[in-house]
Amino acid sequence: MHKKSAKKSMVSVLIDAGFNRNVVVVKLGLMAEATKAESFEEIVEWAYSTLPQKIRDQPDFPGIQVADEPPEDILKATRRRKNWPRGTEMLGCYSGIFRTKRSHTQMSLAPDLIFVFRGPILRCSKGDLRAEVKRVVWHEVAHWLGYETEEQVKDLGL
Repeated sequence: MHKKSAKKSMVSVLIDAGFNRNVVVVKLGLMAEATKAESFEEIVEWAYSTLPQKIRDQPDFPGIQVADEPPEDILKATRRRKNWPRGTEMLGCYSGIFRTKRSHTQMSLAPDLIFVFRGPILRCSKGDLRAEVKRVVWHEVAHWLGYETEEQVKDLGL
């Protein structure tokens, strides 16, 4: 009989809440079983590999981090800013400066990062976890590219 093991790790990340940058330590707890054959992280890697090569080859492409849940302060700030109804899940988050708003003289305080939140995605997934993760990764990449509103992201087809 084989025992199933779960990954456990810590990651220290920088999160962008509007223009205020806060250091937040996100504890990545025990992983819920995403699929029988592959881990959630492997699904995120697969979703990244589905992006067009010309996007993945950009020298400033942000890192992608998996976290169990979005930090509470980020959720609160987003709910206020976007007037989200209670119970709305945050599946992912882009932290950084949109490529279209950058200046070559601008100094970055933290690396740009895309966060993919395992818990909300697993709770909201309607059976096709790979498709849901791919949609979240592509959506956050669209924000990195400078598409700010949900309508712009949808028009992009990501």
